[in-house]
Amino acid sequence: MKKWSIGFLFSILWLFILAKGCYAQGKIEIIPDKELIQKGEEISIKIQIRDVPIGAYTLELYWDREPLEYLSGPENANYANHRILYTWVSETGQDKVNLETEAFVFKVLQEKNSNMRVLAEAYNTKGEAVEIESRSLILRTEEREEKKEKIEQEEVKGQENNTNLKVLRLNQEGISPDFEKEVKDYYFIADSSITNLEVTAIPENPYATVSITGNTNLKMGENKIEVRVVSQDKSKEAVYQIQVTRTANKELANANLENLAIRQGTLIPEFDPNHTKYRVEIPSQTDKIDLLAIPQKEKAKVTILGSESMKVGDNTIQIQVLAEDGVTSKNYQIIVHQRNEQEEQQYKQEQQIQAEKLSAVLEQEEKEENRKVEEEKKKGNIAGVMGGIVIGISIIGLMIYRIKKK
Repeated sequence: MKKWSIGFLFSILWLFILAKGCYAQGKIEIIPDKELIQKGEEISIKIQIRDVPIGAYTLELYWDREPLEYLSGPENANYANHRILYTWVSETGQDKVNLETEAFVFKVLQEKNSNMRVLAEAYNTKGEAVEIESRSLILRTEEREEKKEKIEQEEVKGQENNTNLKVLRLNQEGISPDFEKEVKDYYFIADSSITNLEVTAIPENPYATVSITGNTNLKMGENKIEVRVVSQDKSKEAVYQIQVTRTANKELANANLENLAIRQGTLIPEFDPNHTKYRVEIPSQTDKIDLLAIPQKEKAKVTILGSESMKVGDNTIQIQVLAEDGVTSKNYQIIVHQRNEQEEQQYKQEQQIQAEKLSAVLEQEEKEENRKVEEEKKKGNIAGVMGGIVIGISIIGLMIYRIKKK
């Protein structure tokens, strides 16, 4: 653990901090080499950051003082007072995805659970901040299996019909959109050399059943991977789908939109080609939506369904993009909420309040600006008077000098 090297790496890290805009959000995991810890043994911990390109990052790792003793870690780790500071910078000057540290090794001193927490600050090579969520982990002491199972059952109590996934990822980069448990449809363009994909699918309820089909023996063209989740009580089922196009020409399989906008409202969230679901609010009594949907590839075909005959409440618009290859497709969805009369009245009142607040702020800023101008004028007048006095005194002094000289 060379202190001079830590300082050097921090200097390099700051070179990446040229802008503070958030670039993307990544996920961080604390990965122990064993699920349960026992007094006297050693445990290794690795930290993994995934889903975003990173050029440099700093980790802060904390843990409970009593149960664990820090033994060793990567070269760029600095330890003090039960806190590890670890810095990494890309040696090639290029962003990397799905990073994993070397092992941090601890010795278990007591039969006691230990809470561990990691924070991260990261930047890409453009100097843009990369948002990384913090993560906590409880390292549990050796327990009987039945006790462990009881704890798990308590943690999932009330989730017997939960069919959500908490993790869905491939062993290859490029799945779109970013995983959200509510989103069921995903897309991936595979190189022709890829015939199998490893799918990691972890349910929120560990007692739910997960089955994966369609991820092996991929054929050229369109493939469909299904991740089926059956709830613990068998009462519900959810299917997550990954549409995979295996192709020798990824450009021809591009089914992304370049732009998506609605004249009558603002999309939430802001448009991103990798985000496929949006919401927007429109005024009451709006019959038709004026929608702009432009594909990234000029020869791709766009079909819009459901943009006419709006009704009060939620309306669904589907935007289907068919790539140049005539095989690869991608669906975007907009939930359009048309306000009813009461909502419209409330919306106008809120807009009026916001306009009044903005007007008050602008008026205050104008007053402050006028005050500064007046102060500058006063300072200028005083300076002018003082200058005149100085000049007058100088003239009088010169006259007296000439009289005395005569």
